[in-house]
Amino acid sequence: MTRVKSIKPLLLLFLFSTVFSQSFTGIVLDKESKEPIYYAQVYFVDLKTGTTTDKDGIFKIEHFNQNNIHLQISFVGYNIIDEIVNFNIENEKMFYLKQGHLDLEEFVVSAPMGRLQGENIVNIEHKIITELRQTSPSTLAEAISNIPGVEQTTTGAGIGKPVIRGLSGNRIVTYAQGIRIENQQWGDEHGLGVGEVGIESVEVIKGPASLLYGSDALGGVLYFIDERFASHNTVDGFAQTKFLSNTFGSINNMGLKIHQGNLKFNLFGAYSTRADYQVPSFKRVFNTRFDEKNIKSSFGFNTKNWIANIRYSFLKNNYGIVEDAEYSQSTKKDFNLPFQTIDNHNVSFENIVFTGNSKLNLTLGYTNNYRKEFEDDIDHHALGLKLNTYTYNLKWYSPTYKDRFDFIIGSQGLAQSNLNNGEEVLIPDANTSDFGVFGLGNLKFDKLQFQGGIRADFRNIDTKEMLIDHHEEEDHVGDEEDHVGDEEDIIPALKKSYQGFTFSGGAVYKLKNTKFRANISSGFRAPNTTELLSNGVHHGTNRYIIGDANLTHENATQIDFSFDYQDEHLSFSINPFYNTIQNYIFLSPTIVEIDSSPVFEYLQTNAFLYGGEISFHYHPHKIHWLHLESNLSTVIAEDENGKSLPLIPQTKLNSIVSAELSNKGRVRLKNVFVQHLYKFKQNRIGFFETETNDYNLINIGFNIEIPTKNDPIEVTTGINNLFNTKYIDHLSRFKSLEIANQGINYYIGIKVKLNRKLKEKMQ
Repeated sequence: MTRVKSIKPLLLLFLFSTVFSQSFTGIVLDKESKEPIYYAQVYFVDLKTGTTTDKDGIFKIEHFNQNNIHLQISFVGYNIIDEIVNFNIENEKMFYLKQGHLDLEEFVVSAPMGRLQGENIVNIEHKIITELRQTSPSTLAEAISNIPGVEQTTTGAGIGKPVIRGLSGNRIVTYAQGIRIENQQWGDEHGLGVGEVGIESVEVIKGPASLLYGSDALGGVLYFIDERFASHNTVDGFAQTKFLSNTFGSINNMGLKIHQGNLKFNLFGAYSTRADYQVPSFKRVFNTRFDEKNIKSSFGFNTKNWIANIRYSFLKNNYGIVEDAEYSQSTKKDFNLPFQTIDNHNVSFENIVFTGNSKLNLTLGYTNNYRKEFEDDIDHHALGLKLNTYTYNLKWYSPTYKDRFDFIIGSQGLAQSNLNNGEEVLIPDANTSDFGVFGLGNLKFDKLQFQGGIRADFRNIDTKEMLIDHHEEEDHVGDEEDHVGDEEDIIPALKKSYQGFTFSGGAVYKLKNTKFRANISSGFRAPNTTELLSNGVHHGTNRYIIGDANLTHENATQIDFSFDYQDEHLSFSINPFYNTIQNYIFLSPTIVEIDSSPVFEYLQTNAFLYGGEISFHYHPHKIHWLHLESNLSTVIAEDENGKSLPLIPQTKLNSIVSAELSNKGRVRLKNVFVQHLYKFKQNRIGFFETETNDYNLINIGFNIEIPTKNDPIEVTTGINNLFNTKYIDHLSRFKSLEIANQGINYYIGIKVKLNRKLKEKMQ
């Protein structure tokens, strides 16, 4: 009897979900011939999963009971369909795909309402990670530097920090798993803090051009989108490995995705390791070795009007620290002193609740970042920083009124604590809290669309008094003896509050093949505890950094234009910008040394950054397999006196010629490419900077598929820096040590895939 009672609630839950679940049937046809299209890709934006059409062009969606379903349908050689279907009006519909030689309208699913790029007021760069990885870059940061307007500050071959239009660090806000990633990103000597495995694409917003991502984004936003769940009632899996000759490195990834009924599960794992990298003289830069371990999982489910996704990731990085220009021939990968380890735990809980024709999105997040530096003893870390961050992101999406107007209102918040547990103190123990509210509206006409919004942000910082233990006597140069005194043995307690109000407004005008965009937007960033109170040696950068508690917050205003032309064979765009930043915070060198390290101070000025990007993609009509692409990006940065700001990237010309082949032999040559990267000479330099010469790099590669009874095996191979060019990039952390960037690198990789259809559950 007890057993029967325990089963009754399960039966009631099953009947409830069955009664209230709906099904929708779609049929995908060729617009001209009206013939069904087999294996068209159908993606359900809110559910983050999809399916494919059968031999009759039919697809179905089950276990879904919202009024609206956002569909995106694509097939090779056809233009994309992006449509919202109302379940109250229809539960079956025909979709007609129109043939097109070239489709460059990328999906932009993190932007308001999941619009296509052509529907957005803000110009968003959306790139698939596999495309950015075509040239086999060493890190995720290097991969995204293939995007126009994006560069990286490098420390060796393993550490890369993104730079967007000349701005980096805390001025770049990074999202992954739907939450804001906090990982002491002010530091140049550790990486992005996001593992590559399990990421499908990245979206880049350049400048303070969106109100939806919180304060600090004066430079821009990196929004990493997780891999979608497997198609309905499907199991997907893969395993891949790649060998890199320059570092004797290996990159190993694997993944498993299961989707049955209304339950979805993804699991990914990765391990990569590198020896010291080799410069063009074939010597190895001692202690540039690194490794990375990464685990990611996600679980999704949906009920009558609720979609939930729970995600967890763990990322562990170990990096050697280079203190001088020392070389060796060793290919060992075990770590020598000094080195650092960084652990990242990220948990997110996304909730989408449908209320009629509107929806509510609440995402809760927790990130734990633990950074340790080992200097003299492998068993005791000299520097230890524990950063715990709790975030929430709440957005309400309104219905669309009269097919013209919709809006979003929302709030974001952050509670963060930093705790020292090492022998040295670089920044103090601190508690930080953020609170922001915003509203954003969209007004749409046939050819013209407007968007505008406002935002208010508030930040509180509360730090503790901390003692500093200097290991060596201060070395003073000239008459600067009063610059460093006994008071620097103590970091004082500090309580600060900041507030800022920002806005954005823009319009897009669309004709048959052209689009004109114009935006004006502002941004707000409060100084962080590093800039306010830092007082110690930053071993990864060989600097002693001193903060200034009197720094005030930064305000930015950017004007951004773009012109886009696209037909069946050609895509062309030009995107100039002008960005002014009041109270711009920057590091300035001094003539003082402490602990045998040069002292840098944080100062403020007014800054002006301007430049832009130009790009084109040509796909000849009679040579369908050929693609010609090129983009140029440049930025000029000056202070209020017209003097150049430091650490601004070189002007870059990035061109690629690729051939997509369709031979049907036993082994299929999928594509071949040649990439030419040219960095112009950088002679606009800041105080104490040196000029950087121009350089050319050539990369080549190809991909082949080996047919099997099931999914084909993919093989990738190529050569980076084909001519073993010796160069030092302007943003290399090793430039002051005159250490060259990486030399020639051969690589080869293999990927095995699995795809199986599951049987439907009996209802």
